[in-house]
Amino acid sequence: MRRVVVLILAGAMLFTGCIGGGDTEDISFNGMEYQPPVNAPDFTLTDQNGNDVSLSDYDGKVIVVAFTYTHCPDICPVIESNMKYMKGELGDSYGEDVVYLSISIDPLRDTPEVLANYVANNGYDWPHLTSTDYELITGVWNGWGVAVNTSMIDQHVNGGMNMSDDGHDMGGSDMMHSLITMMPDNSTAEYQVNGSHLPENATGWNLTMMGFNMNNIPFTAPESLYGHYMENISGVEAPSDNSWWWSLYAWNGTDSSWEESQMGVDSMQLSHHSHLAWVASNANTSNLPTPTAAICNGHGWEMGEGSGAHCMCDDGYQWDGDNHMTCVSGDGQGTHSETAQETYDVGHSTVTFILDKEGKKRVAWVGSDWSTDEFLEDILALIG
Repeated sequence: MRRVVVLILAGAMLFTGCIGGGDTEDISFNGMEYQPPVNAPDFTLTDQNGNDVSLSDYDGKVIVVAFTYTHCPDICPVIESNMKYMKGELGDSYGEDVVYLSISIDPLRDTPEVLANYVANNGYDWPHLTSTDYELITGVWNGWGVAVNTSMIDQHVNGGMNMSDDGHDMGGSDMMHSLITMMPDNSTAEYQVNGSHLPENATGWNLTMMGFNMNNIPFTAPESLYGHYMENISGVEAPSDNSWWWSLYAWNGTDSSWEESQMGVDSMQLSHHSHLAWVASNANTSNLPTPTAAICNGHGWEMGEGSGAHCMCDDGYQWDGDNHMTCVSGDGQGTHSETAQETYDVGHSTVTFILDKEGKKRVAWVGSDWSTDEFLEDILALIG
């Protein structure tokens, strides 16, 4: 039945010039539609062969753009397998009218060499793109409305995801810890550490050392009779006149707030204080960010800004009543809207776009639980 549907649609395309002149403005899509269509920003990234590839290289073609990564254990392999199947169904239209691009959301691991092996082992022949310039590829994600949840990717790669019937729980030695710094100029940085990298019964000092060392952050923290104290972070040294100093803060999960610690970093057990911050005492602590792993109770991702901010909860979790910044165990948050969103959070889930021949986003398909037949219908409708 699947082939019959595709053949009928392919036959219908032959008459497009007679019945509509190739106009795709009034098409009804199966995926989430952009209303109106949105121009997709151009980019230049590196493929698995080390060659530069730009979106504009494929002007005049329908382009399927998937955001995936090679260490993804579940959703990404399904998406790429679906793309491979649809390539076969497209026949001669693939390459001539339709092209694929896969963009990594894990460029630190997805080097061209890794992508080359991945492509060869799976029989994929389309460009899989990455970049050694993290700022560059981050700009690509942002331009495409793709918010990459790097901590969720790290959990997948490091085995920190506990897949269960009631959702994806983080706990025990595999949970993600945040180490945050706030400089005298109020600038902040966050360093994520998987609990599996820390010793049993880890302390705040273990988290401090691991967080800074893993990210090549220079620091000086002498040991006194009362334990370690911070003197210098990234070349910013507390002055000898004590006009300001480095203070230690701990995240209070119950109140969802930061509190200045009344104990030394060596005495703090991460089992009770999962996220820490080193803060210049003259900084504005009201600007300290919420630890990434604490956002949405650790069961989702924050989307939007200001009054429009809300959680995108994991499967099996939903908002706690009218509090849209929480994710609690429940029946999930329902189905997606039929209208495409401005931003998609990827890491545990992902997004695949279909662009028309004018380089405009026309359809978005989220996750991997979608019909290849329906996806094909959307592609064929845009070939014109």
